[in-house]
Amino acid sequence: MVTPALTGFGGFSGLSGLTGLSAVPMPAPLTGSAVATAWRWNPYVIAILLVIAGLYGAGMVRVRRGGESWPVHRVVVFLLGLALFGWTTMSFLGVYQQVLFWPRAVQVITLLMVVPLFLALGAPVRMAIEGGPRWLAVAVRRVLASRIAALVTFPAVVSLVFLVTPFVVYFSPVYEDTLRSRGAAWVLSFALTALGFFYYWTRLRLDPVPKEYPHLVSVWITFAEAIADGALGLTLMMGHHLVAGDWYTALGRDWGPTPKQDQVWGGGALWLIGDLAGVPFIGALWRRMFNEDRERAAEVDAELDALEESAPASISHTSAAEGAEPAADEEALRSRPWWETDPVLGRRYGFQDDD
Repeated sequence: MVTPALTGFGGFSGLSGLTGLSAVPMPAPLTGSAVATAWRWNPYVIAILLVIAGLYGAGMVRVRRGGESWPVHRVVVFLLGLALFGWTTMSFLGVYQQVLFWPRAVQVITLLMVVPLFLALGAPVRMAIEGGPRWLAVAVRRVLASRIAALVTFPAVVSLVFLVTPFVVYFSPVYEDTLRSRGAAWVLSFALTALGFFYYWTRLRLDPVPKEYPHLVSVWITFAEAIADGALGLTLMMGHHLVAGDWYTALGRDWGPTPKQDQVWGGGALWLIGDLAGVPFIGALWRRMFNEDRERAAEVDAELDALEESAPASISHTSAAEGAEPAADEEALRSRPWWETDPVLGRRYGFQDDD
């Protein structure tokens, strides 16, 4: 694959407040072919991604050798998440992230909302517990049982940080710092992915969590997140303030959209990708809700079956001692409403004894 020719910005090195501009490479104009051929490889990041994939694969092998199963689709989505991280940061989006607003916008929202969703669907925390060494499983469970973990995973805390983060990125010095420094850009990329994973981990609950909350809470939070994405996108699209406007103006780029049009496209990308990412997340939430309801129903049915199996013998013994008809007592038991015989509701409303 061919990387576009790069030229320096030596003429801008003396501009006040634009430190690092002279080191920014100016890629060739962004064309359709450049979307497929422009790459900026980072061997260190590639090595990190390969190590993570290797550890996940080794854990899966260990789980299966132990006689347990590990769904293939979890492996697939997790590896897709790692691959998507690499593509988002090293493809044409990485090449043009310092000179165009909209590729950076696509990067930010993809790293925050799309890549982490794939990683969370791979259940890496459960993999660490079941497929990792014993000391790692003990350490993870100890952390999950701590009060700090319960506090930081409280829905209001997680959601507030998740919703506020994009606004902080764009309306604080953080954004321009990532334009000046490739190192700062990589730090932000990993931080966004980690924060997004933290959000999806606590909401989906495919992995063990410190405390479980109703899935409907996550559904309502998702709607709030969609509104926040729309608000951020509209602000960038319709606002008069140019984010890092001095930076983009000083670049002197003579091709592509104007800085204002560039920001409009970026705001639209944030809004669109953010809302689209919520669709599979909602689907995964509903699936989790249905699966948990089905599992709970199976548990209740098993308890009721066990109760029915043990009830005739006790009724027969009591009826024989009192001279009553066993058939009449059995019929009376079967005619009772289901909520009186449910092991949970029966105790809650006084239809059954606690013992």
